[in-house]
Amino acid sequence: MSLFGTLSDVLVQLERWASRGLVVLFVGLIAVNVAMRYLAGRPLVFAEELAAILLVWLTLVAVSISIRDKAQIGVTLLLNMLPRRVQMWVDLQIWALIAIMLALLLQAGLGWVTSPSVGFEQVITTGWAKAPFFWIFPIFCLTALVHVLAHLSTAVAVLRGASA
Repeated sequence: MSLFGTLSDVLVQLERWASRGLVVLFVGLIAVNVAMRYLAGRPLVFAEELAAILLVWLTLVAVSISIRDKAQIGVTLLLNMLPRRVQMWVDLQIWALIAIMLALLLQAGLGWVTSPSVGFEQVITTGWAKAPFFWIFPIFCLTALVHVLAHLSTAVAVLRGASA
């Protein structure tokens, strides 16, 4: 197994635990807010905004996991009609393109979250800085990139094995 494969395996375990924790926090926050609204007549002012932030974090962690597990929808009708060797080359090219896109998004995301303008943004209901919450985007890009590089290294190894 490649370095990226091992790193991807470790990373996906952390992501699975993080997603479980985020689900518990999200559901707990909504349940507490519903209880406060109907039992006490005083909902938590920040609950909806914080729930939206948690949902974004949960979504991006889940997408990274789905990239690792190759769980996205794919249209393979044409691809399945090609010879096996051509399919392997296409697979390699697709993983390479995704890696390039994620690397560019990571670079842009780091520039965004470290820009001075982001430092001024605040969560409306609490006054907290939004910058720490925005870090999920470059974190997602990095974790997804590790998973894609693991798939890319596997595709290279398979192609090398097929040509040997």
